[in-house]
Amino acid sequence: MSVNEGQMLRIEPLYKMCPEEEALPFSSGGASSVGVRKLEENIARSGSSGQIGPQSHLNQIPVGGTLFMGDEDANVPPTPHTSDTLLENQDHIRWERISNAMGPPLHVPETPQREQEDDRHQSRFSKNPLVDRDPSFAQTPDGRFWYMGPTSSWSFCRRVLALIGRKVPESNCPPDPFHIDGTAFKLHWRPFPSDEVPDVTNLPPLDYALFLFNTVKFYFGFLSFMIDEPAYLRDLHEFYRDPAAKATSARPWYCQYLLVLAFGKALLTQKNPSGTPPGHQYASRAMALLPDLSGIDEDPLACIQALSLGAVYLQSIDMRRAAFQHIGHALRGCIIEGIHRHVPEEICGPELSKRCRTIFWVVYMLDREFSALIGAPSSIRDEDITVKLPAELDDSVEHVNLTLHVRLSRLMAIILTTVYGVDNDFDGTLVRSTQSILHSMAELSHDLTAFLDTHFHGLISRASKMAIRLMLAHHHCVVLTTRPLVMCALHMHIERTDRQTSQTVALSSPVSSLLQCCAESAQTILQTLRILADDDLMDSFLPFQIEDASSSAFVLYLIRAIAPSLISNNSWCENLECVLDKLISKGNLAAPLRRLELRQLEHVLAPLTPKLSFRPTPGNANEADEISEQSYMFDQDEFEWDMLGLNSSVSLPPRELLVLADQLDVEGIMQSVGV
Repeated sequence: MSVNEGQMLRIEPLYKMCPEEEALPFSSGGASSVGVRKLEENIARSGSSGQIGPQSHLNQIPVGGTLFMGDEDANVPPTPHTSDTLLENQDHIRWERISNAMGPPLHVPETPQREQEDDRHQSRFSKNPLVDRDPSFAQTPDGRFWYMGPTSSWSFCRRVLALIGRKVPESNCPPDPFHIDGTAFKLHWRPFPSDEVPDVTNLPPLDYALFLFNTVKFYFGFLSFMIDEPAYLRDLHEFYRDPAAKATSARPWYCQYLLVLAFGKALLTQKNPSGTPPGHQYASRAMALLPDLSGIDEDPLACIQALSLGAVYLQSIDMRRAAFQHIGHALRGCIIEGIHRHVPEEICGPELSKRCRTIFWVVYMLDREFSALIGAPSSIRDEDITVKLPAELDDSVEHVNLTLHVRLSRLMAIILTTVYGVDNDFDGTLVRSTQSILHSMAELSHDLTAFLDTHFHGLISRASKMAIRLMLAHHHCVVLTTRPLVMCALHMHIERTDRQTSQTVALSSPVSSLLQCCAESAQTILQTLRILADDDLMDSFLPFQIEDASSSAFVLYLIRAIAPSLISNNSWCENLECVLDKLISKGNLAAPLRRLELRQLEHVLAPLTPKLSFRPTPGNANEADEISEQSYMFDQDEFEWDMLGLNSSVSLPPRELLVLADQLDVEGIMQSVGV
């Protein structure tokens, strides 16, 4: 169903406890009190059973290039397809629900064979398969080695394609389209001598420069805090009075100016026939003027701002490594200047204190974002940061919004160090770590919901870039957190000998609940982006929405092959195509590459996907249509710029996730079973 204009989103409070008699059911696995008790029993059983510690070794996988990584499943025998523990058919799920509703089941002694299967399944979900004991590297067709960061969506694609090519010969896996940095477009520049006057020719007139600045300000959302608007506009008018003098005396500001021109042209202009991003000449000139590593400059804060803008531009053209290096340079500049600590107003004045605080938190967020994208750790710990959050000093809408973005970035850092942690002494399970993170997400959801209710009255404007970015980032955290479980389930699905004998394969609780949350968040991301695409409001050049779209679609393709019953309908496929079409038509450089990767994934997953997974099951077709109809509300009288038309789950992860996280005290449960 296409998305109509004028649709509205009404936000319901999602962070609330449901009474037991009104507990919300999952579509596979439950979040009710009965379901939570069942979940506790499963975790208790996993804690009491021994874990099989698979050995790691290097294995060469010739898929396009070569993937060298610790193969954690090399010595694990194939999982019997008759298991009831983690892979079950839908009839068994329904019968289990009925049995739980009637009362506690009769105790059935477990056979040694069943215990052995349980141990093997719990071992499968006890560690993150994306985090190897030894570093993982990929060898590209030209012989270069690339580090495979565990949180990187680019690396996740490589790992999945390599796994299927190795384990499923009938997939006829074609060579991996590696798409390394510079494949989409490689920006070239040569450092400009510091003692020479920068080139100030071929620049637009002042009125057009102001127009491009306002364009960038609109599309940037929270990134617009990186540019000090009053100071920038003051310097802009000074520049047009004497360009050469201003460019020489304020070289870091001139870098910002050139990058604003480059961003503005890229955001406004349709795709160039040559395939190059509009305005890239301005970006090349700016990168040549960026500060070097000497650390000597009269305006270090302006240098940090210029480096950050340069990093965002490089990430936007899919030069991920260069982007990570530049934001790392900016972050180290913050540390050298000490603005990761609170700068007292009584010493330097309120204006400079506020500027330092704002610059640091934007750099902090970009560092966390780019760290996750490339799969590398951040270079600063939260324990070393004492600078106050913006909302602690000013409760304006903008500063509360920025503070929520910072808290999401902190949550991202926790995800990287727990779910994707590399500590060999960590003795917990992947499911426990995931549940703990989701519990933290539920706590953050309370404040997110309060913010949206207070400042938006339960309605989200389509043009509210910062609010939409908050919603998408929160859902992306769910996808990133649960992605290792999808990989675990993919391993098990591949090892089954009857992958296509049944219409649906459902993952039992607690894994099915977590994977369903992953699927729902991924579908919500694509649904939100579809509405923005229909109204031509997508951030076509910036890197964030293409990352949200491609990473969400990737896990949905996998879940559709593993357990299609967790996805209610295939509307996300149409949403994905619309989003990619819009991004490609607007000149997004990474979108054509991500589309090729997704099409290859769909091709190689064909032998693994149940043959009937695309047909609605009897009795569920009308229900799916009803849900689809309820997801959209259309009012001809609504102005098209008014509200974002989605169901109430758009702002936060699914309510089932929050109820599960709120009711489940993971540490208490694990202590009760003596772990």
